[in-house]
Amino acid sequence: MGDGGCDPLANGHQESIERISGMKNRSQIGCREYTRRSFVGRAAVMGGGAALSAAVPSLLIQGKYAEGEVSQVPKREVAALSAAASGDSTTNTAKFSKEFLSNKAFQDWALTFEAPGAQSIEEKPGGKTIQTGAVIQPNGDIQFRIFAPKATEVKLKFTLVRTGELVLEKRDDGVFEGVLPYDDEHSGPMSVDVYIDGMAFIYPYLPIHWSAGYPHNFVEVPESDLDFLLIKDVPHGGITREIFWAEAGQSWERCFVYTPPGYAKSTSAYPVLYLQHGAGENEVVWDHCGKVAYILDNLLAEKKIVPFIVVMNNNGIRDPNASGQGFGTGDPIFERVLLESCIPFIEKNHRVKSTKWDRALAGLSMGSFQSCDIGFRHPELFGSIGTFTASMTRVGEENNTRPYKTVMKDPENPGKFGKNYRVYFRSTTPKEDRFETFLADDKICADAGVDKLPCYHRVLYSKRTTKWNSWRMGLRDYSQLIFK
Repeated sequence: MGDGGCDPLANGHQESIERISGMKNRSQIGCREYTRRSFVGRAAVMGGGAALSAAVPSLLIQGKYAEGEVSQVPKREVAALSAAASGDSTTNTAKFSKEFLSNKAFQDWALTFEAPGAQSIEEKPGGKTIQTGAVIQPNGDIQFRIFAPKATEVKLKFTLVRTGELVLEKRDDGVFEGVLPYDDEHSGPMSVDVYIDGMAFIYPYLPIHWSAGYPHNFVEVPESDLDFLLIKDVPHGGITREIFWAEAGQSWERCFVYTPPGYAKSTSAYPVLYLQHGAGENEVVWDHCGKVAYILDNLLAEKKIVPFIVVMNNNGIRDPNASGQGFGTGDPIFERVLLESCIPFIEKNHRVKSTKWDRALAGLSMGSFQSCDIGFRHPELFGSIGTFTASMTRVGEENNTRPYKTVMKDPENPGKFGKNYRVYFRSTTPKEDRFETFLADDKICADAGVDKLPCYHRVLYSKRTTKWNSWRMGLRDYSQLIFK
């Protein structure tokens, strides 16, 4: 595996090395690929390819009171469920403080800045009240209550963070109740689909977000290592909505713009990061799921980054005269919208710097492919590229004509690549859907000699890091490298 003894996960321990912001030269560390401590204590930067399993344990849990009705559940989850059902006090050991769980970073949703999912009260006929929604316990367990008095069955199905379902137990008052045991390998924004007698519903007393092309209920599963994205007593930047005309698509488009603290009163010009979302998502997801504003506010307060603006587009724009989503060869509409309309609009209406070294691209999943493609096609416009998940190889696209095939085989590489980009950042977690494509990208970079350049940064977060937490950490770590 890579450089053998330099791999902390292979050796069964974690090493704490210099933070990104303080690292001058990777030769300070005795490995070809370096290890750095992340806010996630078990995160590691690993060299070479790692044959790690990307499988996420399946989850099938019966209701809180269904003793012995558990199957296909990891042993630790069976134990947690049994303890919850029996009232074992060991499962109620506080893992999270009240202050942590009530931090409004976890309640900053597209529809509200409060917590209706955890605190809503529903009126019952006869004047009585009952509690419904989701309540996160101090030990991390999530207590679900769904009020459906005429239903015979209520199931919750989970995606994004955890897969499987939770079958709720019906009480006499018409509330279906169940506990999802905490598992620190499954944290972050988890989609919750509510099925009542087999029909899917959006339940109004749970939070709602947009994912995979349509709205879902969701809950934010806590993790103490997410301290870097909490709302803290620091200066806060702002996020504004902008509307611009996209000639390529013959349509009005919307983007959201993060401006750092002090921007409104400043006369300075700022660098810009154009930040892309993933397939099935939209321009709000980096704000409400990614917590971009809080991550950058905290990094600025800690003086770990320079101030910069972030522009978040809808990069799933479709050409009205074509098909596809514009990150490959078939329908490059987003690239045209970004270059021909969005960037000129931002540079006309915001105080931003306009050299290539003051423009960066980054994205997650589909946004990684787009950032890679656009950045490689336009080295004259962008000086840094960040990809959070695989960025080049795509399953079933062996014969594509995407630009990495030319860029990575340029006879002048790696010298030209190193001159074109100050930062080329790649990160992921083994829990990503197609982790093997990230490993395939490793080989492309190695064959081209790019992996030996000072601009190259490869971060592999721990096996317990879920996708959204990985993307958040990727943004956090990439931000500390750009515009320096």
